[in-house]
Amino acid sequence: MTDRFKVDQRAALFGNRSRAGNTSIGRSSNPDLEGQSHRETLEQQNDSRLDDLQDRVSKLKEITKGISKEAKDSLSFLEGLGQHFEKAGSLLQSTVGKLTTMTQAKMGRSGMMVCGFLAVFVLLYFISSLRGGADESPVETAASVNGAATSLVQGADASAGAAVPP
Repeated sequence: MTDRFKVDQRAALFGNRSRAGNTSIGRSSNPDLEGQSHRETLEQQNDSRLDDLQDRVSKLKEITKGISKEAKDSLSFLEGLGQHFEKAGSLLQSTVGKLTTMTQAKMGRSGMMVCGFLAVFVLLYFISSLRGGADESPVETAASVNGAATSLVQGADASAGAAVPP
């Protein structure tokens, strides 16, 4: 420690600025001190780079943990979604099976109900497409069909001479 005060530290770090003696500009007269300062500088640079590398590794580790958590969450969501689709598929298969047996029954009342429902649906769709039914709801369309049927009945009764209550 006492040697520290005997040696010119500035000259050891930056070199001797004077041209005294055989020393050149920027070079110290003691090569051992110059090598030691160079090693200390390299050590400091290594330490700072090591700290920077440790920070980057810790950030990368956090990112990797986040990706892993997100992948696990997505996988569990997809597994649940697959189970729901399997349930919906089995429900649709059972419904199609029931509809098939219902429509295959000869003279079955339920088969006639299905045909009647389909006929009413096609009729309402046809009427709504003629009237530009994109702006109207199905309830309004059904009400307008009901009103048109009532006016037709009233017109037929009026032409026959019968009085129809309003």
